[in-house]
Amino acid sequence: MMNVWYHYCQKPFALISDKVFECEECWLISNAFAYECCGCEIKICLRCVIALTPGARTSLKHKHPLFYYRRQHEKCNACGMDNVGVFCCKDCNFVLDLRCFSLPIKTRHKCDEHLLSLMDHDDNSYSKSHHCDICENSRDPNHWFYHCATCDTSAHVGCVLGRNYPFLKLGNIYEETDHPHPLTIVQIYCPLELCGLFSMVSEEVFHVAIQM
Repeated sequence: MMNVWYHYCQKPFALISDKVFECEECWLISNAFAYECCGCEIKICLRCVIALTPGARTSLKHKHPLFYYRRQHEKCNACGMDNVGVFCCKDCNFVLDLRCFSLPIKTRHKCDEHLLSLMDHDDNSYSKSHHCDICENSRDPNHWFYHCATCDTSAHVGCVLGRNYPFLKLGNIYEETDHPHPLTIVQIYCPLELCGLFSMVSEEVFHVAIQM
């Protein structure tokens, strides 16, 4: 059990695992470790609980301490998106949103046999090198990306981790919806976004299908 200072319910949280849920803070659907409120039963993923612990936070990609401002609206230096609830540096204009703050420093992807490292800028000034080796589209050299120095592989963060479900294991059952039946997470191919349940990730689509 633990207490989460910023949660309005103020009931203790219990650690849960291997259960599909939507995080109350980052809104990602995941089946990783999480804390569940014993009162209102909302769930917060472990990444957000750690990131939102009171006090100064550190980022491997920035030399100054960062402080979280829940109601501040700023543009994230890592992805270029405007968000409310960001980590800000008091010494400069560096800003990270919650999702980018929690990005893994190293990760694996089938596009490369080596570990990919998170990069905060691209030193290569040759514009044709600013592309993603997974989706083959261009990428902004000022946005964070994953890179293998050995193979010179570079890719969008979203293409490496998955844009909408980076922490969700296929085959899990998801029950926290308005649908009357349990839902199974499966992966299918679809050339178009056919409905709100479809989310394009490169050429593959994650779809939440009814468990039969």
